[in-house]
Amino acid sequence: MSSMLSFLAYAEARSRVLETVDGVLMYPYSENSIPQYVYFMPKKLAEDERLGEFFNHQFLYLPDIFYVLYFNPVRWILPDLAERMQSLEYVPVAYGRDRILFQLSYGRITFDVTPKKTEEEPEEPTLFRVPLYMGETSFFINVVELPTTMGTPKLFEKVDFTW
Repeated sequence: MSSMLSFLAYAEARSRVLETVDGVLMYPYSENSIPQYVYFMPKKLAEDERLGEFFNHQFLYLPDIFYVLYFNPVRWILPDLAERMQSLEYVPVAYGRDRILFQLSYGRITFDVTPKKTEEEPEEPTLFRVPLYMGETSFFINVVELPTTMGTPKLFEKVDFTW
């Protein structure tokens, strides 16, 4: 927790613009407890909304976009990230045609959205429609690279939720 507070103090002293976003988190299962990349779908759950019900409704009818995030910047700031990731409740899902085992959960990511001094031309993201298997049900999700306008992920927090 102190590393998080240290980073927040650093960001404030440097006039960094931070934005905190809750959302669905999906990452490959591996022995390494800190994933290099995570898939993140911004979504604020209502206080009484269950994550399982959201998945069934969201993935069946109206798939939002999962953004692929390079997660290493978070690792550099939070030395206890492995413990945070291991403490997450998750549901196993199979991702893609090869049905790679992923963990699906919920959390909060803080992004550094400080405007850059030089504006780059925004790239048109390529959208991939990928199958996702949850139990006996299959869905399709939309996946794109994280646009630069969303910033760089810096912090991760566990958020309590109900399935």
